[in-house]
Amino acid sequence: MSKNLINLSGHSKKDIFDLIDLANNFKSEEMLGYRHENLFPDKKIVSMFCEPSTRTKLSFEVAAHNLGATFIDFDLNNSSMEKGETLEDTLDAMEMMGVDLCILRHTESVIHELEKSFLNMQFINAGEGTVAHPTQSLIDLMTIHESKEKFDNLNIAIVGDLDHSRVVSSFLEAIKIVGYKRVTFCGHPDLCKDYIENPIGSFEPELDVALQDADVVMTLRIQNERLSDKLSISANDYIERYQINVDSLQVADPDMILLHPGPVNFGIELSKEAAELENCKIRNQIFNGVGMRMAVLTKLFSQT
Repeated sequence: MSKNLINLSGHSKKDIFDLIDLANNFKSEEMLGYRHENLFPDKKIVSMFCEPSTRTKLSFEVAAHNLGATFIDFDLNNSSMEKGETLEDTLDAMEMMGVDLCILRHTESVIHELEKSFLNMQFINAGEGTVAHPTQSLIDLMTIHESKEKFDNLNIAIVGDLDHSRVVSSFLEAIKIVGYKRVTFCGHPDLCKDYIENPIGSFEPELDVALQDADVVMTLRIQNERLSDKLSISANDYIERYQINVDSLQVADPDMILLHPGPVNFGIELSKEAAELENCKIRNQIFNGVGMRMAVLTKLFSQT
């Protein structure tokens, strides 16, 4: 791995599987939690989330705590950035205070320039507009690997608001590295314009066709406001045509696994009943988030 984790390009298949193995090695003997390893008591980590987050932010905090590092939750609303201080000036101050690593979520793709400007600080991309979310994709691969031995045998269906999802961009970057058999994109065409023609997979507007023999079904969050403002169909029509539920999953492979990066709009893109199926792995994704982020932090700190 490189000094920073900005995206997954440049990472090898071995890099990814090493991270999955390391994340699994952090699990407790009962596999119900993660061990506390006091590996980095001298490291200071700052969390800068310029967009709301629950799972990503908290799992990084738990991961840092488990590794013995100091975790600083930067409060944007009570900082000098509210008075006009730039992000660069804020990071410069943090660097002078001895912060070792910044976990950054931002609406824009600013992290690429920041990593070039602050050479004494490491960066993790925790969400970059609609462009990238690399640790979420690593978590998804870890979760898939728990149920599926080989990636290159998998038929993968991705359903929902693809155009506004940073998860999809990073996931496609990841599976190009580890392998896949087929990828099918599905959703309302107004929300999948960038995927109607895509070199990695094919677009299928009909859900029952897209889910046919799928080994992995990834459904994505629908932003409720888009159903009324952006689409030519109503919310009820969207639910009827594109909701992942027990009935729509009948055409998938019997051993299919169901993923969702969260947060879930139950009753919109996913039914509660589908989420309660044994092959729904959403809770596994949340659990794996801590282990994978422990692994990422460990690998990055081991570079310095």
